[in-house]
Amino acid sequence: MRRLALKMDLHRLDGHTLSAGCYTCPLLSDCGGYTRRGGGWSCMDRCSTCDQKDCDLVCLQKPTAFARDLLEVGGFGFRNIPPLLQPEGWKAFPRYIPVIQHGYKREERAPLAWAALPLREVLRMRRGVYGPVAQAPAALRAYFGVAPSTSLILLGTGKDKPIEAYWRWRRRHGAPQALAQLELAGSIAPNYSFFLEDPRPQHLFNRKRSLICAAEWSREGMPTIPYLQALTDADWLYWQDFLRSHPNIHVVAKEFQTGLTTPARGELALTRLAQLQDAVGRRLHLMAIGAARYRHRLPKLFDSWTLLDSEPFMKAVKRRVAASVSRRIRWQPALGEPVDDLLIHNVGRYSDWVSRRASS
Repeated sequence: MRRLALKMDLHRLDGHTLSAGCYTCPLLSDCGGYTRRGGGWSCMDRCSTCDQKDCDLVCLQKPTAFARDLLEVGGFGFRNIPPLLQPEGWKAFPRYIPVIQHGYKREERAPLAWAALPLREVLRMRRGVYGPVAQAPAALRAYFGVAPSTSLILLGTGKDKPIEAYWRWRRRHGAPQALAQLELAGSIAPNYSFFLEDPRPQHLFNRKRSLICAAEWSREGMPTIPYLQALTDADWLYWQDFLRSHPNIHVVAKEFQTGLTTPARGELALTRLAQLQDAVGRRLHLMAIGAARYRHRLPKLFDSWTLLDSEPFMKAVKRRVAASVSRRIRWQPALGEPVDDLLIHNVGRYSDWVSRRASS
């Protein structure tokens, strides 16, 4: 454990001294420089796979592959990203939106006002064709067991394999066009990973890929919400410039389920988001994914926010019911109870808990 902690400390990008190799790097203006604790010549020093022949990371040590990757995304800046179409009713977003992972084990359609659907469950490869699991709005809602009137948010965050599959197959099979037919109320762009051990060009590449996906969805008429992936001061400045260049954007997203589960890092990310809001000079609505542990902080930093997670859904599927709601929710076994009833009950109690804890 001590070796692992030391390794992660060396990879952290929250130091203050610019690495010497950054001064001659052609990506310095895009990257902002590498300020890793523990020193090092550049971000390439501890690249975990750069010595392997099958490495697919974006890296300056592979000039030909790097040039191809750069052309694929049209550069690392955002100047070629057009204005994004935002959700029209964002001011009416509720405090809590449940994430519905699937429609299994359920017989009825839950009368939910809002629900979020993971991209990995909406899009699948079937018989050599990559596309939605349903071709029409009503069919999609039936597939996930929600009411025809339920407003849906497409949740682009998640594990790497599904969102990498989306990047690979989206154009060949017309995925953006197919998604646009499903009458989604909003679509959160994919959160391509910022692994600490990866070289910085990989971070820049992934950030641009997320924006390209957002731009493609917007171009097809889908209300789109950019995902703000950031590690360094330069990353936050990038988003500051982006939001100033796109004054129509009021809704942004951030996920708190993986690297930001650590309280110190989660609190820091929330603070940086609030500072970003102040810097651009307008109110931002934060779609906080998996941020239940920070529900008391959200109203102190944002006038407008929505929390998204699948806790009530997963508890219902596992036959657990929200028995009491105070500082924490106490979940009790409910064997034999219909999943549909448990889901409606859990979402209602959980929504009240989020709102009450936030207001207190």
